[in-house]
Amino acid sequence: MRILKYVLLLLLLFSVAFIVFVATQPSDYKIKRTKEIKVAKDIVFNFVSDSTTIADWNPWDKNEAVFKNNTSTSTDSLLQNIIVNNEENKSLLQFQKTKSGTLITWELNGKLDFNLKMLSVLQGGVDNVLGDKLDEGLNNIDNYLVKELTTYTIKVHGLVTKHTTNYIQQIDTCALADFQKKSKTMLQNMLSFVEKNDIKITGLPFIVYENKNTVDNQTIFAMCVPVEEEILTTEGSEISGGHFDEFLAVKTTLVGDYSHNKEAWKKTATYIKEKKLVEDGTGKHIEIYKVSLPKERKPSKWVTEIYVPIKKRVYIPKPKPVETEQEITTPVEGTTTNTNQ
Repeated sequence: MRILKYVLLLLLLFSVAFIVFVATQPSDYKIKRTKEIKVAKDIVFNFVSDSTTIADWNPWDKNEAVFKNNTSTSTDSLLQNIIVNNEENKSLLQFQKTKSGTLITWELNGKLDFNLKMLSVLQGGVDNVLGDKLDEGLNNIDNYLVKELTTYTIKVHGLVTKHTTNYIQQIDTCALADFQKKSKTMLQNMLSFVEKNDIKITGLPFIVYENKNTVDNQTIFAMCVPVEEEILTTEGSEISGGHFDEFLAVKTTLVGDYSHNKEAWKKTATYIKEKKLVEDGTGKHIEIYKVSLPKERKPSKWVTEIYVPIKKRVYIPKPKPVETEQEITTPVEGTTTNTNQ
């Protein structure tokens, strides 16, 4: 029994010494990881800086860490505060253009709580603990962008009839490069308006382009939600009612990330030219988001339908040729015709 008491005492002393050793370890830390991703720099930056996409690359569990973006003044870096286990950490993501894509450098610094200190001691340093998290996050960004954003299909279906639709809309103007982020915000605003006013919707949200491409790379568009009846809103409201009548259109379906939208529109234009159709410039150019955020987070499964209005051909029947009657004189049998009279 005496030996057992000594063993227990030694274990207790060892445990206390270990706890003291862990507690006296430096609290401040700074780690860094880098990774090259074979995707254009602007695409990588827009993806990482979008607060709605953090769940797609965050290496921590959703209840374990909170990301807060700081204001970014360029597309070269992004400052964030990341709160992990109630401890605030400073995050700096830097983006550098390379020949084959983008080099991301992720730097994290802050203070370690007791649990992280213990893990650092047991695993050979904080770099092996939090460094692995940074590697995981960078790999998540790579997998998402390379696999999800590059998997897509485009199909031109041909002529269809787009039926009469009532809708509510919010009209805005933005740079073409900012359209995707801008339209997301507007869609959330529209859906909140619908819910707040208890409006019955009859279909999926869609975009009506007033002017898709302008000289200064700006687009004028309306974010729309189809409704059962025409709705009148108060003067000055950013939400207004809209309506279009039935029209003929060429339909195209894009399955994949919205970044391939430009190619889908181009293929639609090529089809119209090959089929010798005439685009109706005064008609409604429409995109319908059949499958999108927030229901589906994987871009490879998003479905966007494009409708380009076409002028109906007017067939004018050619007039039938008029048959002229010719007078024919037939000599009566037994008589002669005197040509000298």
